[in-house]
Amino acid sequence: MFRIDPRSPAHLDTIAQEIRELANGLTLLTHNTPETAAFTAGARMKALGGMTEMLSNTLLYNLSGEPSADRTERRGAGALATAAAGTSQAMGHLAEALRQVAFLQEHATRMPGLDLADAQQAAWNVIGDRLDEARTALEDTATQLESDTRHLTQPPRRPAPRRTVPIALTQRPPTPVSVPTARRQRSAP
Repeated sequence: MFRIDPRSPAHLDTIAQEIRELANGLTLLTHNTPETAAFTAGARMKALGGMTEMLSNTLLYNLSGEPSADRTERRGAGALATAAAGTSQAMGHLAEALRQVAFLQEHATRMPGLDLADAQQAAWNVIGDRLDEARTALEDTATQLESDTRHLTQPPRRPAPRRTVPIALTQRPPTPVSVPTARRQRSAP
């Protein structure tokens, strides 16, 4: 494993590509067994654990202490923190899939019955859903990291200059008018 430099677009792109590769193939096959489902979820979870450790080490190093004066480094660390949140979310989905596999294994030797068949089908449905959710979380995370990487070195956006907009007459405060205080006399006809 290499050390991630949050200022390096190449490093962030590499992490995004690794996340995208973990998302690929994260589905249930037509004919699954608890063992194949366990391998599918467990192998991805193990790989994500290694990635999470690498991300957390980088974040710990870059976010502890005084904030960096380097704007690109701060932006890159923020992008990696977002990626860590997405990969952790995917790990949660994979852990739930493995919990359902454990349920299937636990009840594999029970006497078959209608209730057991329904429970097993429900477990398979949850496994499929959690693998789909993990894949989606990883794809979204990779896409977000790629987007953050493209914007890593762009100059900060400055707000547009304020323009004076004419105010409609009905919105203007009333203009004071001087009122004569002396009485006027009418001229005689």
